[in-house]
Amino acid sequence: MGMMIAGVSSGAGKTTLTIGLMRALTNRGFKVAGFKSGPDYIDPMFHRLATKEPSYNLPSWMVPDNALQHLYHKRSLQYDISVVEGVMGYYDGHSTENIVGSSAHLAQTLNIPVLIIMDGSSMALTAAAIVKGLITFDEPTQIKGVIFNRIRSEKHYTLLKSAVETHTGIKCYGYIKPDEHVVLESRHLGLVQANEDEAIEKKIEKMALLVEETVDVSSIIQDFSNANPVTEDISNFYHHKILALTDLIKLNKGLTLGIGKDLAFSFYYDENLKLLEEIGVKIVYFSPIYDTVIPKGLDAILLGGGYPELFAKEIEENESMKESLRAFALNGGAIYAECGGLMYLTDELVFDERSYKMTGILGGTSYMTKSLQNFGHVEATFREIDSMNEAVTIRGHEFHHSYVEIEHKIPQLIKVVGKNGERQCGYLKDNVIGTYVHTHFYSNLDFVDYLMHFFFRGRI
Repeated sequence: MGMMIAGVSSGAGKTTLTIGLMRALTNRGFKVAGFKSGPDYIDPMFHRLATKEPSYNLPSWMVPDNALQHLYHKRSLQYDISVVEGVMGYYDGHSTENIVGSSAHLAQTLNIPVLIIMDGSSMALTAAAIVKGLITFDEPTQIKGVIFNRIRSEKHYTLLKSAVETHTGIKCYGYIKPDEHVVLESRHLGLVQANEDEAIEKKIEKMALLVEETVDVSSIIQDFSNANPVTEDISNFYHHKILALTDLIKLNKGLTLGIGKDLAFSFYYDENLKLLEEIGVKIVYFSPIYDTVIPKGLDAILLGGGYPELFAKEIEENESMKESLRAFALNGGAIYAECGGLMYLTDELVFDERSYKMTGILGGTSYMTKSLQNFGHVEATFREIDSMNEAVTIRGHEFHHSYVEIEHKIPQLIKVVGKNGERQCGYLKDNVIGTYVHTHFYSNLDFVDYLMHFFFRGRI
């Protein structure tokens, strides 16, 4: 059984309903799989807390349709119910020319039914017009139900239900009352990380109670259990590619990969980490904030994105960890860093008119800014390094309130094409790569081959 929860717009209540329904289903004894449409890192953190299970991203512009189907069904087989949280408004995607990259695109690709949530607080019959527009804009529709948000009374819900069901034939499954106790805090790149909220467990349980109180969960389970998602065998291509990567790891006698992961560096796709484990990479986690040195026996290091600026003081004070990373790089150890990880590799980070010392591995300075520097989908070409690392192109995304200035000459490794045209975005210094581009490995598994060969170049 699977479904998508999508919104009429951003802020409609997708995350509240998704988290609440996930926990309500989990409390009823179901094993729930969480998925996120789009490249968002934060929402899956809440999914994991709500279900006590991994949550997987399905970014439908970055990842080909057959890979989306492969990943969804591969992960869903292990669960009773799969819940996909949409992104932005239902039809909002890569551009206004078509629905590619949108929640609607993903729902069609997976052939799963959709529950639309909308703010019904200031309307009655107009709600039917909005739903009518949604279901006729791109037919046939995957929308099978509606839930209203910010509704204060049963009487108001009854008006909305009558309007929508009378004029559209789409069933209404209830509503959610406004409650300030379940509000999730935000910051410049979206919601505050789940693990930063000390009251998050209470909020999740409260969301589940709100859903159980006024949403017909039992009818959702009954009606949506009849969905028939795509089931054709599309896994052979990915099966063979993964076997080839597994052989590469075995041929090189294994790879031990250190991953820096804590509140400062937390932006990792579960699917990327799962793939690394499946091909035989041994993953060892460490904290750039709290650990004193990197773990022993590492062949390579991966540093993901996150919020290094919020923990800049702790990073600056942890000199032993920074020295450990510098020694690793100087001795030939390979490091690949994305976004926040790139900032960690510069000499200093300037934030709130203060400078904080970083590792200095790439040199230069990172500057935090009030406005977004780059936001959106990109196509990134990683240039050839040597005969083992031929050029490869992968789709990814950027979203950052910072920029990096590196004065000394190190090669610009990556060419990026996005909505703002073509530019360079990525640096190569010996066995260290730093870039602002966030990558999903299933965009192009050849990139994983590129990355593994790069890691083996730096084996020490």
